Amino acid sequence: MSASLDQLRHYLGGLAAYLRNVGATVPEPTLDRYDSGEVGFELVASLPGPASPRPAEVKLGEIWGPSGDRFDRTEYLYDLIEYPRLRRRAFHSHDTGEFARRFGVLVHEHCEETLGRPACDHYFGLPVTTGYEALERLLAIWGQPDPLGCSRLRCIG
Repeated sequence: MSASLDQLRHYLGGLAAYLRNVGATVPEPTLDRYDSGEVGFELVASLPGPASPRPAEVKLGEIWGPSGDRFDRTEYLYDLIEYPRLRRRAFHSHDTGEFARRFGVLVHEHCEETLGRPACDHYFGLPVTTGYEALERLLAIWGQPDPLGCSRLRCIG
Protein backbone atom coordinates (compact mmCIF):
# COMPACT_ATOMS: atom_id res chain seq x y z
CA MET A 1 0.00 0.00 0.00
CA SER A 2 1.51 3.30 -1.11
CA ALA A 3 0.11 6.84 -0.77
CA SER A 4 0.98 10.50 -1.15
CA LEU A 5 0.71 12.88 1.81
CA ASP A 6 -2.57 14.24 0.45
CA GLN A 7 -3.95 10.71 0.09
CA LEU A 8 -2.92 9.92 3.67
CA ARG A 9 -4.65 13.05 4.98
CA HIS A 10 -7.81 12.10 3.07
CA TYR A 11 -7.59 8.50 4.34
CA LEU A 12 -7.20 9.66 7.96
CA GLY A 13 -10.14 12.05 7.61
CA GLY A 14 -12.20 9.21 6.16
CA LEU A 15 -11.40 6.96 9.13
CA ALA A 16 -12.52 9.72 11.52
CA ALA A 17 -15.73 10.23 9.50
CA TYR A 18 -16.42 6.46 9.53
CA LEU A 19 -16.17 6.46 13.33
CA ARG A 20 -18.36 9.56 13.68
CA ASN A 21 -20.97 7.87 11.50
CA VAL A 22 -21.31 5.07 14.08
CA GLY A 23 -21.74 7.68 16.83
CA ALA A 24 -18.17 7.70 18.16
CA THR A 25 -16.62 10.75 19.74
CA VAL A 26 -13.48 11.41 17.72
CA PRO A 27 -10.96 14.24 18.12
CA GLU A 28 -9.85 16.05 14.98
CA PRO A 29 -7.23 13.74 13.47
CA THR A 30 -3.69 14.87 12.69
CA LEU A 31 -1.03 13.34 10.49
CA ASP A 32 2.27 13.70 12.35
CA ARG A 33 5.74 13.98 10.81
CA TYR A 34 8.66 12.38 12.61
CA ASP A 35 12.37 13.18 12.53
CA SER A 36 12.94 9.84 10.77
CA GLY A 37 11.00 11.11 7.74
CA GLU A 38 8.08 8.84 8.56
CA VAL A 39 4.53 10.07 9.02
CA GLY A 40 1.83 8.57 11.17
CA PHE A 41 -1.24 8.97 13.28
CA GLU A 42 -2.97 7.70 16.38
CA LEU A 43 -6.70 8.11 16.54
CA VAL A 44 -8.61 7.20 19.70
CA ALA A 45 -12.40 7.21 19.56
CA SER A 46 -14.92 6.69 22.35
CA LEU A 47 -17.80 4.52 21.19
CA PRO A 48 -21.43 5.09 22.20
CA GLY A 49 -22.96 2.86 24.83
CA PRO A 50 -22.41 2.20 28.52
CA ALA A 51 -19.93 4.60 30.06
CA SER A 52 -19.16 2.49 33.10
CA PRO A 53 -16.41 1.91 34.01
CA ARG A 54 -15.58 3.97 30.90
CA PRO A 55 -16.75 3.93 27.28
CA ALA A 56 -15.52 1.35 24.80
CA GLU A 57 -12.63 2.67 22.69
CA VAL A 58 -11.24 2.05 19.25
CA LYS A 59 -7.59 2.94 18.72
CA LEU A 60 -6.12 3.21 15.25
CA GLY A 61 -2.45 3.89 14.67
CA GLU A 62 -0.29 3.66 11.57
CA ILE A 63 3.28 4.54 10.61
CA TRP A 64 4.15 5.23 6.99
CA GLY A 65 7.76 5.27 5.75
CA PRO A 66 8.99 7.43 2.88
CA SER A 67 9.42 5.75 -0.49
CA GLY A 68 10.44 8.37 -3.03
CA ASP A 69 7.67 10.99 -3.11
CA ARG A 70 5.18 8.54 -1.59
CA PHE A 71 4.79 6.62 1.67
CA ASP A 72 4.34 2.93 2.45
CA ARG A 73 2.62 1.65 5.58
CA THR A 74 5.25 -0.01 7.78
CA GLU A 75 3.36 -0.50 11.06
CA TYR A 76 -0.18 -0.57 12.35
CA LEU A 77 -2.20 -1.13 15.48
CA TYR A 78 -5.95 -1.46 15.56
CA ASP A 79 -7.50 -2.07 18.98
CA LEU A 80 -11.00 -2.42 20.37
CA ILE A 81 -11.09 -2.13 24.14
CA GLU A 82 -14.55 -2.75 25.54
CA TYR A 83 -14.31 -1.44 29.08
CA PRO A 84 -18.02 -2.09 29.83
CA ARG A 85 -17.56 -5.75 28.82
CA LEU A 86 -13.96 -5.89 30.13
CA ARG A 87 -12.42 -7.36 26.97
CA ARG A 88 -10.03 -6.53 24.11
CA ARG A 89 -9.43 -7.50 20.48
CA ALA A 90 -6.56 -6.14 18.40
CA PHE A 91 -4.63 -6.49 15.15
CA HIS A 92 -0.97 -5.42 15.12
CA SER A 93 1.98 -5.16 12.77
CA HIS A 94 5.10 -3.72 14.44
CA ASP A 95 8.62 -4.87 15.25
CA THR A 96 8.27 -7.15 12.21
CA GLY A 97 11.94 -8.18 12.23
CA GLU A 98 11.67 -9.40 15.82
CA PHE A 99 8.37 -11.22 15.20
CA ALA A 100 9.75 -12.80 12.01
CA ARG A 101 12.88 -13.99 13.83
CA ARG A 102 11.12 -15.29 16.94
CA PHE A 103 7.83 -16.57 15.57
CA GLY A 104 8.04 -16.61 11.76
CA VAL A 105 5.23 -14.06 11.40
CA LEU A 106 5.00 -10.38 10.47
CA VAL A 107 1.60 -9.65 12.01
CA HIS A 108 -0.12 -10.79 15.17
CA GLU A 109 -3.34 -10.39 17.09
CA HIS A 110 -4.39 -9.85 20.68
CA CYS A 111 -7.51 -11.28 22.25
CA GLU A 112 -8.55 -10.93 25.88
CA GLU A 113 -11.85 -12.40 26.99
CA THR A 114 -11.01 -10.77 30.33
CA LEU A 115 -9.28 -7.41 29.95
CA GLY A 116 -5.76 -7.46 31.35
CA ARG A 117 -5.66 -11.25 31.67
CA PRO A 118 -4.79 -12.68 28.25
CA ALA A 119 -4.59 -16.46 27.95
CA CYS A 120 -1.84 -15.83 25.36
CA ASP A 121 0.29 -12.74 24.72
CA HIS A 122 0.19 -12.97 20.92
CA TYR A 123 -1.86 -14.93 18.41
CA PHE A 124 -1.17 -15.75 14.77
CA GLY A 125 -2.98 -13.30 12.53
CA LEU A 126 -3.57 -12.32 8.95
CA PRO A 127 -2.54 -8.93 7.59
CA VAL A 128 -5.12 -6.16 7.76
CA THR A 129 -5.06 -4.22 4.50
CA THR A 130 -6.53 -0.88 5.66
CA GLY A 131 -7.92 0.90 8.68
CA TYR A 132 -11.36 0.52 7.13
CA GLU A 133 -11.01 -3.27 7.12
CA ALA A 134 -9.87 -3.15 10.75
CA LEU A 135 -12.87 -1.02 11.72
CA GLU A 136 -15.26 -3.41 9.97
CA ARG A 137 -13.79 -6.38 11.82
CA LEU A 138 -13.63 -4.68 15.22
CA LEU A 139 -17.00 -2.95 15.10
CA ALA A 140 -18.68 -6.22 14.07
CA ILE A 141 -17.88 -7.65 17.52
CA TRP A 142 -18.34 -4.45 19.55
CA GLY A 143 -21.15 -4.82 22.07
CA GLN A 144 -22.00 -8.38 21.04
CA PRO A 145 -22.97 -10.69 23.92
CA ASP A 146 -20.99 -13.68 22.64
CA PRO A 147 -17.40 -14.34 23.73
CA LEU A 148 -14.67 -13.03 21.43
CA GLY A 149 -13.54 -16.56 20.62
CA CYS A 150 -9.94 -16.24 21.81
CA SER A 151 -9.77 -19.99 22.44
CA ARG A 152 -10.20 -20.61 18.70
CA LEU A 153 -7.06 -18.56 17.89
CA ARG A 154 -3.58 -20.09 17.66
CA CYS A 155 -1.13 -18.83 20.27
CA ILE A 156 2.40 -17.88 19.20
CA GLY A 157 3.71 -16.84 22.61
